[in-house]
Order: sequence, then C-alpha cells, then structure tokens
Amino acid sequence: MGDPSTSSPPPPAGSDASTAPPPLLDGIVRVKVPPDKILPFLAKTHLFKSVDKTVVGKVGPMLQGLECAEGSELVTAGKINDGIGILFSGKAQVLLPASGGELLQVEDLEPGDHFGEVGALLGKPSPYFVIASEPSRILWLPATTAQSLIANVPAVGEAMSRRLTERVLTFAAVERQRGPEVMSDLESQLLETVNPGIHAPPLQTIAPEPDDAIPFAEVRDFDLSPSVLGMVPGKLVRSYRLLPVRLAGNLLTVAMVNPRDAAGLAELRRTLPSVTLVPVAIGLEDFNSALVRLKLDDSGKSRSTAGARINPDSFQFELNDPERDAPARQVGDDSIKLVNRMIAAALERDASDIHIEPTPAGFRVRYRVNGVLQDWSDQIPQGTSLKGITARIKVLAGLDITERRLPQDGRIGLTAGRREIDLRVSTLPANRGEKIALRVLEAAGSTRPLEQIFFEPGVLTAIRRALNRPYGGIVVAGPTGSGKTSSLYSILNERKLTRPDTNIMMVEDPIEYRLPGVVQVQVNAAVGLGFAQVLRAMLRQDPDVIVLGEMRDEVSAQLALEAAMTGHLLLTSLHANNAIAALQRLENLGCGRALIAQSIHLVLVQRLVRKLCSACRKLDPPTPALLESLISRKIVDKGTQVLPHAPGCDACAGTGYVGRAVVVEALQITDAVREAISGGKSLSEVETIAEEGRALLPFMDYARVLLQKQVISAAEVLLSLAD
Repeated sequence: MGDPSTSSPPPPAGSDASTAPPPLLDGIVRVKVPPDKILPFLAKTHLFKSVDKTVVGKVGPMLQGLECAEGSELVTAGKINDGIGILFSGKAQVLLPASGGELLQVEDLEPGDHFGEVGALLGKPSPYFVIASEPSRILWLPATTAQSLIANVPAVGEAMSRRLTERVLTFAAVERQRGPEVMSDLESQLLETVNPGIHAPPLQTIAPEPDDAIPFAEVRDFDLSPSVLGMVPGKLVRSYRLLPVRLAGNLLTVAMVNPRDAAGLAELRRTLPSVTLVPVAIGLEDFNSALVRLKLDDSGKSRSTAGARINPDSFQFELNDPERDAPARQVGDDSIKLVNRMIAAALERDASDIHIEPTPAGFRVRYRVNGVLQDWSDQIPQGTSLKGITARIKVLAGLDITERRLPQDGRIGLTAGRREIDLRVSTLPANRGEKIALRVLEAAGSTRPLEQIFFEPGVLTAIRRALNRPYGGIVVAGPTGSGKTSSLYSILNERKLTRPDTNIMMVEDPIEYRLPGVVQVQVNAAVGLGFAQVLRAMLRQDPDVIVLGEMRDEVSAQLALEAAMTGHLLLTSLHANNAIAALQRLENLGCGRALIAQSIHLVLVQRLVRKLCSACRKLDPPTPALLESLISRKIVDKGTQVLPHAPGCDACAGTGYVGRAVVVEALQITDAVREAISGGKSLSEVETIAEEGRALLPFMDYARVLLQKQVISAAEVLLSLAD
C-alpha cells in the first residue's frame, strides 16, 4: 500500500464530501493507495470476487487507505461508522460487549474480510467492536458508495447477504454458550442490514432441559439492575433460593442454588408468563451473601432509602484482649447503640469511610459514598457526648481510652450476618475533641474479575501479558484512595487462579484483606520487622510471586526491583499521579535507571470516577459549554449530539451514580522505552518516545473509552483529566 503519509490523497474526480473517510482516531493514519496493488487485491475479496472488473476499477479510486496500530478501534460499539472497512493486511477481531464491560471475541478477521455494515447501511450504532490485533492496513469504502453498490450491483448485495448470514449464526452461537446478555436486538440489526425494512424476530434461547448441562456462575458476574431484581417477589427469592440477574429481550436469566428445582421453575413461569427462563447455578454462600448485600425487602425490591435494613444489635465484634472488658463497662449503653447504628448506616450505604467530627454543638457524622461525603440524616440523641462515642470505638479497636493528646491507630473486626468487615480506626486530637476516621474494608468485595475493572481492551491485554511473565514488575500507582490495593488484589487473584502451582508471598502494612492460598506477612515496626527485613526473608522462601504492599523506603524498593530482575514476578503499589511520575518516584527512592528499565514491565496509574446508574442511564444532548470542553480536549467529535447521563432514580438514591470505576494511564516498558530510560534520556523524552511507539495510553484515551461505553458521564471524564 505504499509508505505511510499523514497527507490524504486527493479525492477522485466527481467525488464530494460524502466520500471522505471518518475522523481519524488515535493510532490511525491515512496512507496513499497505489491502484496497481489495490485492484488485484479487491478482485480476490469476498465482496468483489464475483463483480465485473470494470466495476472494481471504478471502486478502487474511491477507497481511502488507513494504517492502524495494534489495539486501534476500527469500529466502536454504540457509535455509527460511516463506511465499510476491508482488511488489506494484518489481523483484527470482532468483539461483542457483554455484562460488566466484558468483551467476547466472536470472530477473527483476515485480509479480504469486511466489517462495519450496520453503520454504513442502516446508519445505526454498531453492536460490536472491531479492534486491530496487530498493525494493520484498511481500505475504507464510504457509506454512500457502499449503498449505491448494493442497490446497483447484485453480486455485491449477494456477497454481503452471505457474509451477514454467517455473522448472525456466529453471534447466535455465542448467545447459546455465554448467555443472552450479548444479544438484545443484535440479530435483528444485522438481518435488517441484509433486507432493510424487514425486522426479523430475535433468536430464542430455550431453557435447558434436565439432561442439559447448566453453567455455574457467581452473582458478581452480573450487572444487577433494581428493576430486574424487583420482577420476582421476595417470598419466591427466599423460598426457592433464586435471584433474577439479567433481562435481555424476553429472556430472564435466573441464578439458582438448585437450578433443577422443578417446583421453583414452575412457580416462576406462573408468576412471569411473558418471559423465557434461563437458569444458571450459584453457590449457597454466594446466594446468602447476595441477599445481605442487595438488601432485598419482602417484595424482592432493593431498598435505597435509609432504614433498619441491617440490624445493629446483630453485630459480633472481635474482642481478642480480655482486658478490654474492664474499660468497656465504663461506656454507656446509649453510646454502644449509637456506634452500632453508625456502622450499620455505613454498610447500608456501601460507604468507604466514616468520619466523626467534633463541632461546637457536639459532633457530626459523615460518610464517604462514591468518593463524596454525605451527612448522616439520622437524629443523634440529645445528651450524647463525643467522649462516650470515642471511648466505645477505642475499646473496640484496643486503643488507650485515657490517651487524648496523641493520635492512635487500631482495627475493629466485626461480623454482620455473613459479612466479614474490617474497620481501620484513626484518632486525631483536635481543638474541640478527637476526630475519628474509620475505613470500611470487606474481604468479599476485595477481588473482582479484571474485565470488571479494566474496560479498555489494550490495557487488559497488557496486564495479562505482564502477569503471565515469569519475572518482571507490575506497578499500580495513584493518589491515596484511588483503589490501588483493590486493583492489586484483583490482579494477584487472577494470577493465583490461572497459576495455582506458584508460591505467592505478600508483605503489607497493614494486611487489608485475607487471601486464601497467599502467604501474607504483617510489618511490625515495634519489633524491627520492616519491609526490607521481610523481603530478605521472603527471597529465601523460594517465592514465584512477590507482592509488596507499597514502596515506601529506598532499601525495600531496591530489593523488590532486584527480585523482579532476577526471576520473580513482582506486584507493588506506589504513590504517583501519572506514569512518568511513577518512574520519577522510583528514582527518588534510590533506584538506578538501569535497574528500573530492566525490572519494570508495566506501570498502571489510576484515578477513581463515579459510574453511571445503569437503571436510569440514558443519552441526552449535552450543554454547549460541556460539549465545547470535550471537543477542545479531543474526547468527542464536533458532530456529537448526545452523551450518557443519569438523572437519578430510586436505585441510586437520586444521585445518578452507583459505584466507581477506574480511569487508567498505562505505560508498557517496550524495548524503545527501556532503551530511553537506561540511556539516561530525560523523562519528558521518555514520554515522547512512549507516545510515538504507542506504549503509553494516557488518561484521556481511557476516559474516552469509558464515555463511549456509557460507563461514566462527560462531567466525570473532565474530572478525571483535571490536574
């Protein structure tokens, strides 16, 4: 196809603006198209091999050549592409979005294959992604030309019909294997492409008969919707131990402890006669914990308003020290009950922190929910003193209740039903009393599949590539409270599941969550057991994977990087605001350039943003000021008319947001980047080399992907990019 050139070839005679290629995305450049190479190639493609050569000769000059890097999005799900692409060289994949942001690979594209028919012929958003799996070259056929060919050249229409029929069958096979979440109106879109105006009914999935295999799943695998959960009365949920977890068209996926319970399925069919049931199996413990976590009331609906959904009197606290019983008797019953209510309210709101702050009138309680502080709306009984609340918390955390002049740190362990909760306690002397902060940690939510954390396919691929190496370092960086530990645990959990034959050892301060199958060591500065001492001892324990909770000092940082260079896989976290700053931080910790270059394979820097509520999420026209800000940062195109927005509903307590997602900046240490680091180039030069070699995915590109997938709002995109 000739050498790449950023200048576009002149359009053929008689062409107009409608034949222009789509706006170029990052990683895609225009190239010149030599006719002597294109015409013989077109004559062999599926689309044109039965077409007269004179027609092919006329089509050739209308094609636009595009060159794209590995990982480039050629077609984006949810967006309208204004042309059909023909793969000239390289490889690409067709990926279908599933629940939780997972992308299912359904088709491999080879040279001569075409894609993008839905957008080009129907003008509708594409139901699938097409992503280059290696550096590739594309011939782009404008939508108007493609429509004219199908209308006037029967051989092109027949070839398109055959190809789309094959694609429908491929997607239907994926539906049967992975469940109906990947379908919705997908087949009808594709079939309408072949026969515009004819809407074919979606393929039906039949509930498995008793002799069929029923897949096993976990509740966390599904993106639960309050409207779907409310379809089944709470009495049936508890009686037959089942949960409605997904609705796609008229297909309702039901997670059941006993998926072959004929009585339960019959009662469900009687209650919901208009849907087809698709049962999947879940474990009993998973079902019980989901009931507590989802706070289902007797009607089966998930309640979002404050109330006594968690019984504070049912809490069981860990009291490992018998001597704590003596000061505990000095705490009044009112203070004990109020502290329990505070904790219960935090668990109901899924709060990450509880803040108890002294005020002139007494004290106030605030909760951090989705990164934002909210006041506790419950009335605090008159006469309740901050000293009594502080004493109760100190007793539970094993702290000195008589010490009010110095900060103290401790831990509270408690059980709420089947939920195991850890509260990290910090007290700080203030002018009107002691301020208390409690960090809420729950082991059950500490690890999630990587597909539910990292939504950008290139980042997910880079993580798994680095994770499957026998040595090297993966650094997860970010500011305090950005979810570094949760991401680190999830990455570690995948390694543990995929390679159970490895020896994994971890050192933390403190140990955040307990992971089965991992040797976890707690730093104890009081006896001289620091990170460096533990690391030296670990290296004599024949580890395959070493996890350093956080790089804090020079000795432990150098020991860890040396271990990563000498045959161990290293996972660690670091405080840094971007990928280049993470390299600078390692330098500040005394690590040499050569050591950094040879030991680190991947740097992930993350920030947390609020996720849109899936129950009330919709597309609305943006305000002019917001749209202008997005266009100036090249996040959206000028022609963008609607953006995702959530006005608020009962499921999100009127906020429009449920949970948080990470926005990531990823730096892969390729050969070029490694050479630049070890060669002593400035960090700004290293950044430029990484960008030119597509080894650096900046925050802006990742946030754009989340916006396109309607995971976050446009306002959250701008917040994630703020420096």
